[in-house]
Amino acid sequence: MATHQKSPLTRERFQNTPTFAQYVQGMKANKEKMQQHLEEIEIPQAELNWWRSIGPVNVFVLTYDGCGDAVYNLPILGKIAQQCPNVDLRVAQRDDNLDIMDQYLNQGTYRSVPTFIFLDENLQEIGNLKERAESMTRVVESEGIALRRRLREENKEPWRNEMIREFHDVVESRKKYP
Repeated sequence: MATHQKSPLTRERFQNTPTFAQYVQGMKANKEKMQQHLEEIEIPQAELNWWRSIGPVNVFVLTYDGCGDAVYNLPILGKIAQQCPNVDLRVAQRDDNLDIMDQYLNQGTYRSVPTFIFLDENLQEIGNLKERAESMTRVVESEGIALRRRLREENKEPWRNEMIREFHDVVESRKKYP
């Protein structure tokens, strides 16, 4: 018989979590960039109509101010929430909510942010999204591989010399990477 773990995200905890506007107001890094992106974003009317038609949606986002994906992706949902009163968007600092974060590990390992948790009116999970759209993750990974290959090829000699030095240093100093 399967047992279901009780979610640490209670209604009280959700309601005490900052709204998107409150989160942005309190940001210590990237605040201006977040506000700029929020102003630039235009949500198509068809999308706004869809969001308004689906009934109450609660969204709990785990992030931190310095996250690049959050600066680009969170304002999109922020704009939707601004224009759709049925969408209640709350934004929490990941490191202050590890009990929730650890239930949404990316690939079972990583505390990836932003993590968007979509909930119904009873705070039952509808779905979740980690970092960015899957199609964009494929682009980022593909570009990252291409960039690494290009940099290694363009910098063969310095790369090789640095690796020779690092191998030496690891053995000589008994260095262990975490």
